[in-house]
Amino acid sequence: MNASPHILIIGAGLIGLSTADHLLRRGAAVTLIEMRSGPGKGTSYSNSAMIHPSQARPWFFNGTQLQANAAFYATYDLAEKSKHILEDRLKALGLFKKRDIPGCYKLYSTMEAARHAQEKYSNDGIMSRVVMDVKATLGHVALYFENDMWGNAYKYCEALARDLYVRGATFIYDANMARMRRNDEGVTLALDEHIFKADHVVVCAGPQSGDILATLGLNLFIDKLRGFSVNFERPSIDLPPAPLMDARSHSAMTIFDDHIRFSGTVGEESVRPLLKRWYELAPDIMAGLKPATEIWSGLRPMSKAGRPYIGPTDIPNLWVNTGHGHMGWTLSAGSGDLLARMILDGEVDERFAVVT
Repeated sequence: MNASPHILIIGAGLIGLSTADHLLRRGAAVTLIEMRSGPGKGTSYSNSAMIHPSQARPWFFNGTQLQANAAFYATYDLAEKSKHILEDRLKALGLFKKRDIPGCYKLYSTMEAARHAQEKYSNDGIMSRVVMDVKATLGHVALYFENDMWGNAYKYCEALARDLYVRGATFIYDANMARMRRNDEGVTLALDEHIFKADHVVVCAGPQSGDILATLGLNLFIDKLRGFSVNFERPSIDLPPAPLMDARSHSAMTIFDDHIRFSGTVGEESVRPLLKRWYELAPDIMAGLKPATEIWSGLRPMSKAGRPYIGPTDIPNLWVNTGHGHMGWTLSAGSGDLLARMILDGEVDERFAVVT
């Protein structure tokens, strides 16, 4: 390997930027190729903002209980490491905010349901408290995960991209016509009339990762699960101090400095079920909102293995860092760190093996 290997990263969302961050820290030369007009405008753009290792269990998994447990413990371990790296990076970028209420809440329909969920979390080694508070949980029964945190993922993407550029990373945006080509030595990337060659190529393209690999004859086991997000101007009323997750709908309400966001759901065809659910959970807040400032929809890259794919493929010089599902923000920094160690140090972690 060259003293300063050149690494080409496909995708400039949370995962691609974090991968570039850790590779640059280790002295590699990095080029990021992004099909959109800027960083973090795909799946990373309008998420729930929660950095929540507590939610490392996959939403849907068809394997055995043993496989599900292995996927969870691998993801949870990486999530905890990632959370601490993210806290340091947020501080370095001037984005970290010390919260009076640092964690996240998850709402349940009954006290019995909350107690049952608390027992399951406890069996996984995740501590939570059952609470019911007029302000914090809007009067609903909830589990409080004190060790979770939250922050604006898109602002982080913007700040990290600027930092990477200053540190020497090359960015190529609007590259929607880029095509991967396979040869005896691995892969190259063609864009317009230019052929990009690199020591290593990393696919961090979120829900498009499977499509990209399919052009090379690789079938990545990944689903695209649509979610929705609606932003409103922050109302001048008393609001919860931390994000609220809804156990039933896989959705959340997050309060930012200047806006409020409702995001999530799975298997829905429109934003209406998301808003309907939060009219049920938070009628006073919803009644006080002005018209939405933004309605957004995106795809989550959900690995069928119940944990992300991080590591080498069967093609020389081609690597993958994708399939993070609802845990992308939480796992981003840890995933970037792990892949950098794999590429530059030869580290192996079979827990995240790429399945094609």
